[in-house]
Amino acid sequence: MRVLCFLLALGAAGLLPRSEACPKYCYCDSYEKDEYSVRCNGANITAIPRDIPKNTTMLDISFTPITMLRKGDFVDMPKLKQLNVWWNLNLTIVELGTFDNLPTITSLGLYNNSFTKLPTGLLDSLKNLKTFDAHNSKLEMIQHGLFTNHPALQEIRLFFNYIATLEDAAFGGLPHLTTLYLSSNSLKSLNPSAFKGSPKLKSLNAGDNAIISIGKDTFVGTNFESIYLSRNAIYEVDTNAFSHMKGLQYVSLDQNNIKGLKGVFKDLPQLQSVSVYGNHLTSIEGAFQNLPKLDSLEVSGNQISKISKTTFDGAPALTSLTINNNAITEVESGAFRNLDRLLTLYIDHNQIPEISLAGLRSLQTLTIHSNNLHSFPSNLEDANQLEYLWLNNNPIEEPLNEQFSVLHRLSNLLMSNITSLKLAGTLNPKALCGSDALGAVWLNYNGLTSIPPTTFECTPYISTIWLSNNSLTELSPRLFRGLTELSSLHLSNNQLSRLDPDTFLGLGKLRSLYLSGNNFTNMAHVAPAIANLPILLYQALDYNPIVYLGRESFPMPMKHVNSFSVSKSHLRVIDEGAFSDVTFPNLTRLELEQDDSLHFLPGNMLEGLDNLTTMIAYGDPFHCDCQLKAFVTWLRERVNPPYVSATCASPPSLQGKDLTDIPLASLTCDCQQVAPPSIDTSGSDNFTHEGQTAMLNCKISGCPVAEFVWTTPTGAMLAVESGFPRMEVLSSGTLVVTDAREEDTGVYTCTAVNYRGKTSKEVALHVGNKH
Repeated sequence: MRVLCFLLALGAAGLLPRSEACPKYCYCDSYEKDEYSVRCNGANITAIPRDIPKNTTMLDISFTPITMLRKGDFVDMPKLKQLNVWWNLNLTIVELGTFDNLPTITSLGLYNNSFTKLPTGLLDSLKNLKTFDAHNSKLEMIQHGLFTNHPALQEIRLFFNYIATLEDAAFGGLPHLTTLYLSSNSLKSLNPSAFKGSPKLKSLNAGDNAIISIGKDTFVGTNFESIYLSRNAIYEVDTNAFSHMKGLQYVSLDQNNIKGLKGVFKDLPQLQSVSVYGNHLTSIEGAFQNLPKLDSLEVSGNQISKISKTTFDGAPALTSLTINNNAITEVESGAFRNLDRLLTLYIDHNQIPEISLAGLRSLQTLTIHSNNLHSFPSNLEDANQLEYLWLNNNPIEEPLNEQFSVLHRLSNLLMSNITSLKLAGTLNPKALCGSDALGAVWLNYNGLTSIPPTTFECTPYISTIWLSNNSLTELSPRLFRGLTELSSLHLSNNQLSRLDPDTFLGLGKLRSLYLSGNNFTNMAHVAPAIANLPILLYQALDYNPIVYLGRESFPMPMKHVNSFSVSKSHLRVIDEGAFSDVTFPNLTRLELEQDDSLHFLPGNMLEGLDNLTTMIAYGDPFHCDCQLKAFVTWLRERVNPPYVSATCASPPSLQGKDLTDIPLASLTCDCQQVAPPSIDTSGSDNFTHEGQTAMLNCKISGCPVAEFVWTTPTGAMLAVESGFPRMEVLSSGTLVVTDAREEDTGVYTCTAVNYRGKTSKEVALHVGNKH
């Protein structure tokens, strides 16, 4: 104990070694053996601390009001390797000699400060310095002598400054310099002598400047392997600009104003990648000559109009070619005949009417969507290694038969918005045969009205099918039979109104099912098909004209459904028993956002849903009166009620208030006598001729005002603004049947519901032949 007290006293008296004392307002950490860091941050640091421990290897000075670095600021730090003085916005001056006493430094960071110039000779004493970083520090020039002849520098980072001038030999005489970042400055040109005498300088990034041209002498005497000059104002590149750089491998000239490249990339034996995206090129003929190792070429976003037989003759090693967003109207037959190593070809958003794939024996990915193709690509047999084929948004008039039967490795096929499919309205049942490996197919936006039941028999391994945005009115229960790998099925925005209960039978891996935007009016016409699915992580029934949910809406238990949504439909009535431990035993989330139709909820609608955690009914125009009192009471009596998002739309005194915050005493109805609804159908038309109009009346009384729906002989359920063909429900309760047809004959049922009860009445209608 006495020894411990003695040591503590020594520490308090400052007699312990300085390496164990951390300067005030700093943080010290020994994070590795022989590594000790000190971080001094904040407004209290007004000068470089004088008591930095001697064993410090990393020093960080940041977010301080320091205005100047002086000679003598950094002394007695014999082990310092890394010094960062950054984000000191008042720091405008670094004095010559500031770092003279730091010979061991290998990394110096002076970034995010406010000095416009650094003095010549600043780094002369830092013989071991390998990395220098002064990005985002308002530098305006790099003069001769700042870096010149430094013996150890390997990387210099000067991006995000205001550098407009590089003096002669600014980066010259640097025997170990390999990488230079000059991007995002104000350079209008590159001084040809700025890089001389730095034989290992391999990478230059001078993008995002204002450089206007690259002359024949710009890179003379350099050995660059990578040059990045994107987003400048370059309009001209001399044909000899790169000619002497036999080790050049990567060139990026994206987003400049270049109009021609003929002869620019010629006889460069090591060149592997060229990108000239977003220029003003109208032709690339003669631009790529004798480039035996050119692997990747990007010329998208130009104004190229033609690809000839000889365009790529000088680049036989290409594996990736991207020519998107040009004005190409012609690809000569044989244009790719020598590109037998090409793996990916992107040629989207052009005006190409036809294309041959002759010679593309290694091609794996072809995207040629949004063109002017009138026929499918020819010579598909040459491209039999294709795995990804995107043909969407083309006016292809050639019928789809079995063109893809030679593509045995095809895994992804995009065939959306194809003219021949729109004209046919259906698919050839053998269209996908031969593509045994097909895993995903997109057939949306094709106006399909039907699909043969055997369409997918040839593709047993398919996992994703897009059939959305068509005009499908029905699906054969055989259509998806045997697709045991199907995990995602998109059927949104069609005209489906009924599904056979066996439609999805056997789809044990289906996890996502999209049925939104169809014509389902009766939940009982779709729920049994969903109920058969063993596991369903996501289903979408939004934007369907469903007006009623009741006990009979779910004739089979939805036992595998955890989240259920019928938002943005026309839901008017949720009846008792719609949601229960029988219909939804595992329901955890319920979404009922309707915007303009759902006005009240039954008191016990969530009874028995012990797993339910959330009900979203935000946006529903709830009229907060006596019809919601039982529901609010139920919520408040629960020990752990689900979260319910719902607000009042009326009366005005409660508008915008959260339903769960409304005092029960405020939930009242303005009724002389509360009563369940009653219905009067007198005066309804029981007979009409074909082509005529029938009026079926449903006059409803009772208080509070009831919601009502009509059920047709086919089981369709309609309400006001359902948008059903030839049948309109008026706000008075009347169902108007226009252009009556024989199939409209049958019994129609009007059902009215308020919180006091439900009642229904039938009206029989017979439609006779025209006289």
